[in-house]
Amino acid sequence: MNKIIALIKLSKIGLWLFMAGMGVFFACSKEPIIITDSSVKLAFSNDTITFDTIFTTMGSVTKQLKVYNKEKNTLLISKIALAGGTQSPYQINVNGHSGTVFNELELAGGDSLFVFVRITIDPNNQNSPLIVRDSVLFELNGKIQDVDLYAWGQDAHYILPNLNIEGLPPLNIIAREGETVNWTNDKPYVIVGYAVVDSLATLKIEAGTRIHFYNKSGMWIYKGGSIQVDGTKENSVTFQGTRLESDYQNLPAQWDRIWINESKADSYFNYAIIKNGTIGIQAETLTQSLGNTLFLTNTKIVNMSGWGLFTRFYKIEANTILVANTGSSVLNLTTGGSYSFKNSTFANYYSYAVRKDPLLHLSNYFIYSGAQGDIVYNGILEKAYFGDCVFYGTLDEEILIDPFTGTENDFPYLFDYCLLKSSLTGSLQTNESIFNRDPLFVAPYDADFSLETDSPVIDKGIFMGNIFDLDGNSRDLKPDLGAYEYFPPPTKWNKK
Repeated sequence: MNKIIALIKLSKIGLWLFMAGMGVFFACSKEPIIITDSSVKLAFSNDTITFDTIFTTMGSVTKQLKVYNKEKNTLLISKIALAGGTQSPYQINVNGHSGTVFNELELAGGDSLFVFVRITIDPNNQNSPLIVRDSVLFELNGKIQDVDLYAWGQDAHYILPNLNIEGLPPLNIIAREGETVNWTNDKPYVIVGYAVVDSLATLKIEAGTRIHFYNKSGMWIYKGGSIQVDGTKENSVTFQGTRLESDYQNLPAQWDRIWINESKADSYFNYAIIKNGTIGIQAETLTQSLGNTLFLTNTKIVNMSGWGLFTRFYKIEANTILVANTGSSVLNLTTGGSYSFKNSTFANYYSYAVRKDPLLHLSNYFIYSGAQGDIVYNGILEKAYFGDCVFYGTLDEEILIDPFTGTENDFPYLFDYCLLKSSLTGSLQTNESIFNRDPLFVAPYDADFSLETDSPVIDKGIFMGNIFDLDGNSRDLKPDLGAYEYFPPPTKWNKK
């Protein structure tokens, strides 16, 4: 009996010692130290994840992102989420769990976690964006970090930058020196960065081709190169941004510009639509003229946040074009040059910002403002002829004739059978022109510049050699001013 009592006492002592030991153990297990400093950041294996698989049929792809805590102590990630939420085409998986939002995740010092990102693409859905974008958001101590997600949403030709030169945007030389490249209309072309046509190279674009530019992207026809755009009335060649949703159909500043330098070979655009960028076409002589001409026919340049057509000492012949609705001048013709515009409409009803510049600026100089101050470049205006054209917009004064000081008598231009919105009725060089009459466009804010029944420009032109208007309608022997010939609504009694 005494032995049993002794064993019980010994067992109680052992249990007490065990519990005491456990107490010591629990007392030594400290709560993690959470860093609350808002300047601390997470680190990522990538700042952008690009899903560069180009699908021709329905397909999925998964990419991996690693998130690092490079501090010694623990970070509490308040939230990891897709910016697009439940509407996002992407799905994420964090440490083996799927969802769109993850809250209150501890990440120990020196540790990391995995985020898997997946997207499923139907490349044949013509309503899908060309570039599917979203981002993964990370909220830490009240601050947001993000990792951008990009995937190719349709079966297209994707032109991605592969060359970086200091002072220039990321480039991809699509036509090398002496090479001729043909773009067909089999599927869209999507340009990220700048697509470059090199010296002595030519880019030919067939009717119906669709060219889409990502944000700040553009096309550069370098000195000595050329571009030939062969659209038709039924199948125009379009240059626009990558956003295809209805809200973006007429939104400017979605991409940069088409930049064309001097060459021995002519360039031309026939039945092209250039829209929703920063500058439509920038035709610029870098050093000296090589004798080429840029021909524009049956072409529309609309909805630019800057200039529609910007030149520096260039030669342009344009017939039946529309340049309209830009944030600055529709035509900014500088540093001289040689210009002929016939049967064309130049109108500005830009509504995305307050516009201050008149729709036409014609000068024989250009001022470049740089770090060293202003530099003035002078040129010679050989001629500027405008025949059967309309110049009208929302400003009181829409014409700026701007010769460099001392060159006023060597500045040849003429408005021949034109409609002009200007107070300079006695000083402009004109012939048989109309001043300050509303041309009565059908819907100018929606870029419909066809004519109402009682437009004052009907039958006010002379034949300029252009048989058809911009819609492909025949012009009569008394053509209307501008790019469009008026045709009354068809009835069985009335046809023009």
